[in-house]
Amino acid sequence: MNWSDPNETEEEYLARKDEEVRASMGVMSMLMGFLVLFLKIAAVFGIFIYSGYLLSQKLLKGETDQLKIWGLSLIFAYLILCIVYFLKGIIIGFRAKNNKLWILPWIICIILCCIFPAFIIKAVVAGMFHITKRQDVWCLVFSWGAFLFSSFYIYGIYQFKTPSAPKFLYWSYNLGLKLLV
Repeated sequence: MNWSDPNETEEEYLARKDEEVRASMGVMSMLMGFLVLFLKIAAVFGIFIYSGYLLSQKLLKGETDQLKIWGLSLIFAYLILCIVYFLKGIIIGFRAKNNKLWILPWIICIILCCIFPAFIIKAVVAGMFHITKRQDVWCLVFSWGAFLFSSFYIYGIYQFKTPSAPKFLYWSYNLGLKLLV
């Protein structure tokens, strides 16, 4: 064996190498965790950030300052999320009163928050296949499977039928709830 220290025993060498492997695996798992977190954020909030970006470009037209565009994009994305959580408050309020009108804002929220992002994910997965293979069974199975998985996953994050909201959006949710209760 090739030891870096001639006074090191074989057991010490193996223990040191084992510790190095564990440390590198820890770094790799941390990087994978960050990648998964980024993909989750992109899947859940990406549609709102992109919508905010398009709105800010329309509003600022000729200005090319990227800081202004992205700042305004984040503000618009936050306002869109406020509308979504306002509708969630309305859903919970209607459900508390046993009013069947809760279905209408629920459908709007499902379409905006789950279906649109799921279609984008479906298109990304289908785009991974060669253009001549996009009508093959495997492409259709993977792309529609990604659509179903992502739509149910995103719905599980928003939980439109449960009375909860993130702290930074709670005021909007509470406003929708107080409107009906």
